This record gives sequence, C-alpha cells and structure tokens, in this order.
Amino acid sequence: MLEKQNYAHNRAIDLKGAYPDGYINGQGVGAVADMMYGYFHMAWNGCEMIALYNAMVALGRPADLAEISLEMYPKSAVAWGFFGSNPLVLDRYFKAHGIPCQKTYRFDSFFDALPLHRCGVLSFWNHRRVFGSLHTVMVKWQDGQIVEYNKSNGRAYPVPHDTRSLITSKKLFIVGYLLD
Repeated sequence: MLEKQNYAHNRAIDLKGAYPDGYINGQGVGAVADMMYGYFHMAWNGCEMIALYNAMVALGRPADLAEISLEMYPKSAVAWGFFGSNPLVLDRYFKAHGIPCQKTYRFDSFFDALPLHRCGVLSFWNHRRVFGSLHTVMVKWQDGQIVEYNKSNGRAYPVPHDTRSLITSKKLFIVGYLLD
C-alpha cells in the first residue's frame, strides 16, 4: 500500500528537467530529495533506487525512478525504508528486466572486471561493517578512470577516481553487480 501512495507522490515530481544529463547525483539536493521511499525521503534512503536508475541510464534503457521504487519496495525495502534497501537483492530488478548481470561479493573481482562491462552497481559500508550505514552507487569505467555516480548527498555531479580505494575498501565492500 505504502509504495502505491509513494508512487503517486513521486510521479508528480519532474526529474527530467532537473537532471539534464540523465544521471542523478547528490540524492540530498534537487528534485529527487523530495521523492519518497517507504516512510522517508530519498535524501535519506534512496541510494539503491538511484543506483538502479543510473544503471538503466548507462545501459541506454532509461527507466522512471518512481516506477523502479514502486517495483522494488516490496522486494527490497528494509524497515519501511528506514535502512533503505537490501543491496543483496538488487539483482531481482535486473533479472525482471532481462538485463545480463554478474553478482560478486569480491572487491577485486568487481573492479577488475568493470572495464569489460557497461557499468556496475556496488554497495559498501560507509565506515564500519554491520552496524554502520551503507551506500550504493553506480560506477562506469571511462577514459581510464572509475566514475562514481551519486557519491554523496550533496555532490550533484559524478566523481572520477584514479583508484578503486577512493570509492571503498576490500573490508567495507558488500556486493557488486556488473551489467551489460
């Protein structure tokens, strides 16, 4: 029920004009911050849904963020959205839409294979495992760098990195999805 109420709210928010390059960055700024996921605004908990959205843009199959959230809320929300979504089940979205996806729990495997794929989605603990908060982003290999989308709440632009350790570490890596 909640996801349908949020869907009506989210559909009324125009993202097209707010993000001219198609990608959402800085979930705490701009139109996306007012969208809802569970009982909370996406500024608080929307990183997984935004990562799915950004991946679809990178794959050339743009999808509506309100529809992604509607579809995924019953499959992935944790505690009515307070903890965002369970990153271990994000592959359900890719499978449901016929998108080839390789899931890995290995930091090096994910980043070593990233240049061979169109993009990737990865989740990691922010500071400490299990009892810390986590974040999920979409990344692309571009011009010899790893470009991270939606790096943080306030950065409304993608961030290029020369090394994977600037995104996360082996110790904090949770799961990654490589997409074609």
